[in-house]
Amino acid sequence: EAQGDEKKLKYPMSVFFIVGNEFCERFSYYGMKAILSLYLHHKLHFDEHSSTAIYHAFSMMCYFTPIFGALLADMFLGKFKTIVYISIIYVLGHLMKTLAAVPTLGIPPVEFSLIGLALIAAGTGGIKPCVSAFGGDQFKLPEQSRQLQTFFSVFYFSINAGSLLSTFLTPIIREDVECFGDDTCYSLAFGIPAILMLVATIIIVLGKPLYVMKPPQGNIIPSVFGSIFYALKGKYSGKSANHWMDIAKQKYDAGLVEDVKSLLRVLLLYLPLPVWWALFDQTGSRWTFQATRMNGVVGSSTIKPDQMQVANPFLILLLIPLFDKVIYPVFAKFGLLVKPLQRMTVGGLLTAASFFVSGFLELELQKTYAKIPAMAESHVFVVNTLPCNISIQLDRNGHTHDFFVPALESFVKDQIDPEEYNVKATVDSTCMPNELTTFTSNTKITLKSQNVSSILISMREGSLYSKPLSKPEEPHRNENSDAGRLRIVQNMARSSYSHVFLQGESKSYNVSLMEEETVHQFDYMKVDVGTYEVMLDETKIGDVHVGQGGVYNLLVGESHSASEASSGSMEARRYILTQANSVHILWLLPQYIVITVGEVMFSITGLEFSYSQAPDSMKSVVQAAWLLTVAFGNLIVIVVAELRALSQANEFFMFAILMIIDMGLFAWLAYRYVPREKMEDKEIEMKGENGHHNATFNNDD
Repeated sequence: EAQGDEKKLKYPMSVFFIVGNEFCERFSYYGMKAILSLYLHHKLHFDEHSSTAIYHAFSMMCYFTPIFGALLADMFLGKFKTIVYISIIYVLGHLMKTLAAVPTLGIPPVEFSLIGLALIAAGTGGIKPCVSAFGGDQFKLPEQSRQLQTFFSVFYFSINAGSLLSTFLTPIIREDVECFGDDTCYSLAFGIPAILMLVATIIIVLGKPLYVMKPPQGNIIPSVFGSIFYALKGKYSGKSANHWMDIAKQKYDAGLVEDVKSLLRVLLLYLPLPVWWALFDQTGSRWTFQATRMNGVVGSSTIKPDQMQVANPFLILLLIPLFDKVIYPVFAKFGLLVKPLQRMTVGGLLTAASFFVSGFLELELQKTYAKIPAMAESHVFVVNTLPCNISIQLDRNGHTHDFFVPALESFVKDQIDPEEYNVKATVDSTCMPNELTTFTSNTKITLKSQNVSSILISMREGSLYSKPLSKPEEPHRNENSDAGRLRIVQNMARSSYSHVFLQGESKSYNVSLMEEETVHQFDYMKVDVGTYEVMLDETKIGDVHVGQGGVYNLLVGESHSASEASSGSMEARRYILTQANSVHILWLLPQYIVITVGEVMFSITGLEFSYSQAPDSMKSVVQAAWLLTVAFGNLIVIVVAELRALSQANEFFMFAILMIIDMGLFAWLAYRYVPREKMEDKEIEMKGENGHHNATFNNDD
């Protein structure tokens, strides 16, 4: 008969508005969050530690505010009004975040961005517990239980679809679109998620005539906290009972107190959960920063650093059915991974393993990092335009630094005190014997703290020529970009040419030469990855390759590498200040695969286990507690990031070791845990025994 009723009841059309709302909201949230850490670092100029702390403070707020959204919906406004009102706050937060990224408006970008993030956190957190539950309200149970299952499948598919699309698309918009005179367009990358959130709000409002509206029915969370505080107060005031929560039965319903006792047994297992979330949520911060220092070139396209986050939702869609249909059944034949708490422990250890992988990867990346002068330290970048090795001596009151620069190459001398130095350049007399008559050159250079100064070694009128250049070098990689950085250095004794063109397959760059200067440094410019023809006016004088993350000087001037017969011809030669990213970004995939397997085994299993073990009246409390563990996990990352006590590799190793210790605690708690079914069987047996031993149970009935 129930099946007949189910056929008669039409599928509620209202849920399509709810699914559409969820898709747009998740696109909005994950699209903004995907590029957030890079925006904080590269546009608001926070360092990586502060950017990480702000990113995780935002995440913490997103998972702390759902409690207030649930209370507001269940006790005052109802789910629909709560979704609509808080969505308006959500849209306002996106608007402020987008306006803050528009440089021409002149508004304070840091202040507007942080206020916008706070409003977004209140918005996404506030509606989080309401939307799925509001969708469930549209079905009549038990007649439409099968249709309800279908709805939740479609609902969670829309979450992953929104996450996948936005995490893939917004980094492309950020990087490949230029706006407001900038070579990136964060304002558009934030603006599209803002529009999607506005669309989400409009969609949910349009469906209002179709919705089943259930009035607020109260929320059990205040009663749960009230009973716990009452019992604790009674315990510390001297009252006694078989279980300390039984004290609350003097004021609260006995059934509620028993449910709270069952709830607390589940929540005890939650104590180790924040550490797992501390590791998992770094995929959007520390792992994204790690990706910025890697080579993303794949064929003719480039993977953006923040696009690597798409690996997680993509792998989730693949791994969930794989584990359910293949992996768990196979292991079950050997008696392994049968119990949920066993799966969670293994999942936690795999998560620790992913951070060991990221730590070892970081050690390899450290070998490729740009040389950046520290406080009270200077570097010297020497460019040798001659086809012979040059010996360089930096002298300050008898304290010398001696090194040589290979022919037609450059060299960075580091760890030099920021002082004034005499510079002596020497070349062997066998070098260019028909052109050079003077083989030594002397000059002075003043080095500044945390600066890279450059010296050009060339030839002028038959003499060795060394010239300190005026503009400091910029060895920092363009880490949020899939491009390199290049500075053109004009080194010509004549001014008969007017322009230098870099001509690529899809893009070109143009620099106007200085007429009155023989040596001039132009500003660094962002240049897309690729090989370019170098044109001096209409004449091709060479080719230059730009690698992702590389920093180069392109010297345009008379050729000293050609034979004497071609003396006076012009050439373009690339000199490397910072090597291009050499470790490929796809080496991040192993750690993403391992942590996603850990997520399937730990997070998904944990949530299902919690719901199965919690009393029916406590399901909402379990959800709230689960979200709070995410918030506290992000708090751990904030503390570690702000301490700044470890190198990045050692920080990864520290988190991995912490996770192993944490899983040891979890395994101990799991070993002591008695499942709900066994507890209920035990209580039934006790109630069947002599009343003298079960007075408490008799009094409770």
